[in-house]
Amino acid sequence: MFLDLLEATALLLALSLLHGLNLRVWRRSALAAQIGSGMIFGGIAVVGMMIPIEIAPGVIFDGRAVVLSMAALFGGPLVGALGGAIAGAYRLALGGDGALVGTIVILAAVTAGLAYRAAVTHGRLTRAPVRLLGFGLLLHGFNLLLFLLIPDKYVGAIFGELALPYVLALAPATALLGTLLLDIERRQSTDHALAQSEASLRAIAGAIPDLLLVIDEDGRYQEVISQGDDLLYAAAGEVRGRLMHDVLPPDKADLFLAFVRRTLASGVTERLEYELDTRSGPRAFEGHCRALETPLKGKRAVVLLARDVTERARLEQEQRIAAIAFDSQQGMVITAPDTTILRVNKAFSQITGYAPEEVIGRKTAMLASGRHGPAFFRAIKSRLDLRGAWEGEIWSRRRNGEVFPERLAVSSVRDAQGALTHYVGAFTDITLNKAAEAEIHTLAFYDHLTSLPNRRLLGERLEAALTASRRTGAHGALMFIDLDDFKNVNDLLGHHHGDLLLQQTGRRLRETVRQTDTVARLGGDEFVLLLEHLAHAPDEAAAQAERVARTALERLNQPYVLGECTRQIGASIGIVMFQRETCAAKDLMQRADLSMYESKRVGKNTLRFFDPLMHDAVRARLQLEDDLRAGLAAGQFTMYYQPQFDRERRIVGAEAVVRWVRPGGEPVSPEDFLPVAERAGLMRTLGRLVIEAV
Repeated sequence: MFLDLLEATALLLALSLLHGLNLRVWRRSALAAQIGSGMIFGGIAVVGMMIPIEIAPGVIFDGRAVVLSMAALFGGPLVGALGGAIAGAYRLALGGDGALVGTIVILAAVTAGLAYRAAVTHGRLTRAPVRLLGFGLLLHGFNLLLFLLIPDKYVGAIFGELALPYVLALAPATALLGTLLLDIERRQSTDHALAQSEASLRAIAGAIPDLLLVIDEDGRYQEVISQGDDLLYAAAGEVRGRLMHDVLPPDKADLFLAFVRRTLASGVTERLEYELDTRSGPRAFEGHCRALETPLKGKRAVVLLARDVTERARLEQEQRIAAIAFDSQQGMVITAPDTTILRVNKAFSQITGYAPEEVIGRKTAMLASGRHGPAFFRAIKSRLDLRGAWEGEIWSRRRNGEVFPERLAVSSVRDAQGALTHYVGAFTDITLNKAAEAEIHTLAFYDHLTSLPNRRLLGERLEAALTASRRTGAHGALMFIDLDDFKNVNDLLGHHHGDLLLQQTGRRLRETVRQTDTVARLGGDEFVLLLEHLAHAPDEAAAQAERVARTALERLNQPYVLGECTRQIGASIGIVMFQRETCAAKDLMQRADLSMYESKRVGKNTLRFFDPLMHDAVRARLQLEDDLRAGLAAGQFTMYYQPQFDRERRIVGAEAVVRWVRPGGEPVSPEDFLPVAERAGLMRTLGRLVIEAV
């Protein structure tokens, strides 16, 4: 009987393994798994009752208590209740004298299993094999007591033949089934944990922007995880399971295979920076590689985590360029939005004289020169707000107090939200540029000897004076001044003394006129005075001009101290008045020049106002000059000899006299053509003609 009971129990234990299969099938639904397990344990109990040890009709013994108690212990209330309900219903359906006791045994087994589960949950008991064995002894000992409820005629047979085999077989069976179910539960828990861990790792790997590759020692891609294919040389589906040399260019494949093998050999995390032409174009990567602790499909393998650092590489390159630019020859300053200085470069210190620690934390106003008002800086601020940049020239102050000009470019820096974060200024000291510009301007518009305006600047000022006179109706005066006999100073004393005299002449003329008037030197010993804003009345304006001219003559007639010697010379002045003139500036210049030559003609050291008759006389003189040149070329000059006698009226010589007869027989007096020839520089030509004729 013991062996029969043991054999039936073993069958029930084997069938209980279906519980593990059920859990795997319904691992995604806990409720379905519990219902399935309850039905399985109930069915197993039914199978046990179908092959029982029968003492008498309706009085049977089997391992249902083992199955149902463990169902309640490991499956919980739902599994225990469902299994117990199925078993109880079947036992009641069988009937017989032991039906009531058999149903109570089922209820007791489920209740005992749930009580054991509660004790385990609260930490009072464990499910160790010894504890399970003790539980089996108690449960089946209690069941034996329940058998006393069976009619007396069966009690003797039960306790005489079945009690000891019942306890000795089913108590260890309880411990064994509990151990098997505990192992199943632990394996299910381990599998579930592994599945969760794998899911978490895949979620993490899928969430990070990096590329995760598992590569074995042969260079074969075992796994490729990426958010997309943009970072791959080829699509992930085309890469898995293939060798790197079948996917990548040979040089890149050799590089990565060497990297993998180096990682496997070192046993530590290795790092590699590389560039690769991906599906989205050339990209830069930073890879970290670590060997797996266990072989993968029989081969050693590594995990490679590659991060796209293209943008970082670009920013680093820009930072290097910016750092080089920041340390350039230009002064650089970075400020906060409130113009507090945050950083300066070496050139800043060289230009301003301030060390970094002297300016950092202070406002840029400390560099202000005082030459620009608030409106100037408001205009800069407005331009920066509108355009984000401003460039121009500005005056600043060095540490030693010296004010200097600089070329400044300021840019505003904003964050991704458009908020102003910094100002960046770059400036160059243009002191030398300004000096060079001033020198060029001086050379272009001023006489280098006297520092007076030259002919070019005088022309511009005369044009402006004519425009102003036309607009206001005020008179102006243009005076040409030529020093009398200046050539004698150069010839007798040398050019050095002549230059000293010209410089003193310029100073005396500047002292003669107002600051708004112009004193210019045309060259040689010729000077010009330009008087503006004279009276509207012609007579009054002419009187003002005459007073200035006579004052100039007085000053110029005073002795000149030229080193160790003293000279005194006069000057001839020609004056032309203008008011709303329509003639050009060059015509006024010509009229003033004619007046000056008229002044020289009448005796020097005097002044003359322009008279239109002067113009006619000049035109006649110029025409005579042209005719003189033509007459020399055409041989219109004739030599006459006038004899010279001694006291005895004897001829002792002859005087050669040249006469000019124009075409048509009109003679020209030497008194008329000789001054013209002298002025036109034709005296040498005329003299050579006379000598050749003699």
